[in-house]
Amino acid sequence: MSKTITLHILGTCGGAEPIPGRHHTALAIDYDQRLFWFDAGETCSYNAHIAGMDLASTEGIFISHTHMDHIGGLPNLLWTLRKLTLVSEQARSKLTDRKINIFIPDMTVYEGILAMLRGAEGGFNPVFALMPMSCGDGVVYDQKGLRVIAQHNAHLGTSEPFRSYSFRIEAGGKVIVYSGDVKSIRDIETLIDGTDLLLMETGHHRVDEVCRYLKTSGKNFGKLVFIHHGRAILQDPEGQLLKAQDILGDKVIIAFDGMIINLQQ
Repeated sequence: MSKTITLHILGTCGGAEPIPGRHHTALAIDYDQRLFWFDAGETCSYNAHIAGMDLASTEGIFISHTHMDHIGGLPNLLWTLRKLTLVSEQARSKLTDRKINIFIPDMTVYEGILAMLRGAEGGFNPVFALMPMSCGDGVVYDQKGLRVIAQHNAHLGTSEPFRSYSFRIEAGGKVIVYSGDVKSIRDIETLIDGTDLLLMETGHHRVDEVCRYLKTSGKNFGKLVFIHHGRAILQDPEGQLLKAQDILGDKVIIAFDGMIINLQQ
């Protein structure tokens, strides 16, 4: 039986001030009724719940780096998961004894988040277990048909310990690459080949430069989805899309908050 890989784009804004209709970067992949988060910008759990997503199916959270526009919604996501177990028998049943893996490059930030949560009512004693792990290069998750490969990038420096990562997600014969924030698209050039969806940030890059690189690189990819938008796209998404399509044609998508992309196995 075929399975659908559903990508929910919950936030598309880079680290800007509040922008109407845009929230900081957050993505979630629903595969085989299991939910995996990639970055957790502001209001990500609110947006997901209001959209009808089943937060109680959360199994993994992958944080590319700990800048606020990528992690600001993580405390609320974890708090919301616990709250749902208190108000929904179905959510409580699904999450009881669940191990939720959290991959994060800076464990001191996670410890700060946990201290914040323990200040909430009940001392944050959920029925599920949080399993925090430091990121590192290579396969970080491989369970029940979904595989995640992490690769450090140069966004926060080029020496260890690395504090910024990109991810290649493989599920159901499909591949999604999420750049996170990168110094250059060349940071992820080894992840791109054979990608069905390439999610590339524009908060630090020009769309035409990214498109020209991909056109001449010889890399095989399906669709290029621009996310984590900088000023150029925030101010003129239609104009920036035309500029990109002049180079790569209909392979280019500019993401918006609430966008859903389905990939059929």
